[in-house]
Amino acid sequence: MTNFQYFFHKLPCFNCKKTKVDTDLGWLTAAMKEEILEQVNVIVAEGNVAADFTVNVTCTAEEARDYLLLNYFGYSEEELESGVEAEDAEEVANEIAESLTAEGVIVFEHEIALQSCTDCGVFDDESEN
Repeated sequence: MTNFQYFFHKLPCFNCKKTKVDTDLGWLTAAMKEEILEQVNVIVAEGNVAADFTVNVTCTAEEARDYLLLNYFGYSEEELESGVEAEDAEEVANEIAESLTAEGVIVFEHEIALQSCTDCGVFDDESEN
């Protein structure tokens, strides 16, 4: 497995936009995290922050396999090492083959969902009942 870690980062609350809240960034390499945070900083600075938004993440073909399996197929690190189901491996290989650029990289849209803080009074539906 390439050098992936599960990252969180403090981003604005989706409601009040003031308080910073730990936000799930997902499985990324350190370079992918930096690329994502550069885009997030621009979005936040422009005031265009929606509760859910996408940024681009650039992967090599080797990284793309793990990125897709970890983030979109729900595999754990251990499962990547112990074996990937043939159907999933084939689907990932097809996605990589279709998306690989002449430069040998793949750019994926990466989803980020902002979280709410406890200070602004927004709670999930279950806690209101």
